[in-house]
Amino acid sequence: MMKYLLFLLFLLLKAGTATAQNNLVVNGIPWFDDKGNIVNAHGACIVEENGRYYLFGEWKSDKSNAFPGFSCYSSDDLVNWKFENIVLRVQPEGILGPNRVGERVKVMKCPKTGEYIMLMHADDMEYKDPYIGLATCKTIAGDYQLQGPLLYKGQPVKRWDMGTFQDTDGKGYLLIHHGPVYRLSDDYRSIEAEVAHIKGMGESPAMFKKNGVYFMLTSNLTSWEKNDNFYFTAPQIEGPWTKQGLFCPEGKLTYNSQSTFVFPLKCGNDTIPMFMGDRWSYPHQAS
Repeated sequence: MMKYLLFLLFLLLKAGTATAQNNLVVNGIPWFDDKGNIVNAHGACIVEENGRYYLFGEWKSDKSNAFPGFSCYSSDDLVNWKFENIVLRVQPEGILGPNRVGERVKVMKCPKTGEYIMLMHADDMEYKDPYIGLATCKTIAGDYQLQGPLLYKGQPVKRWDMGTFQDTDGKGYLLIHHGPVYRLSDDYRSIEAEVAHIKGMGESPAMFKKNGVYFMLTSNLTSWEKNDNFYFTAPQIEGPWTKQGLFCPEGKLTYNSQSTFVFPLKCGNDTIPMFMGDRWSYPHQAS
């Protein structure tokens, strides 16, 4: 089934543009924004809005793994990027306060409200106090307001590796390490129900749909080290989910990356799943 899918390996080591080939996406090298700075957007996702692409990611530092903010860049060709904003900054206190971790930021526009919903993994520096956090904004690249932990049945979701998926019917989903798939409420501000639990799933979930089939990408558990990521398929989000194997050649360690997001790239009358992967290099995450 995978032979029918085109995956553009979009390694978000630090994103930007190749100076010699300004019309091609080039992987595995630093990219630069309109100010000449390396694009710093780890754990990223892309949102398309009015024909423009918005890249959200972690504004990483080499000095500490503490949360320094989430960045936003924009582009009209996925190659040349403009710095927009640090859309969510370190908070005075709380789940994204000083000396906390903020990772795997994902943004979706809620069809019902028109509001931009940001979800992320928030934690302490020892990864022992995890939350799924919620932030909102009226504009895509504006200043997001942290609303606190995302709630399910009135309680915070105490999980870590996460992703999001927005289906073609407008429903939003939260994806969690080791299998849980949650459907969000109509306003995307809380969880409505757990709709699936994928047995045998690992970390860093990323979902997409192609030709009526749902795909879930995930990585093995090897701490900070890279590994061969694998995938599941299902006829509907509720399942049944079937493990299919690796989605990159065995031994390539997913081209030295870990799944973070799959962007549905519109090409004419078709939509091509575009794989996006992180490279982790703790503690030197920026460089």
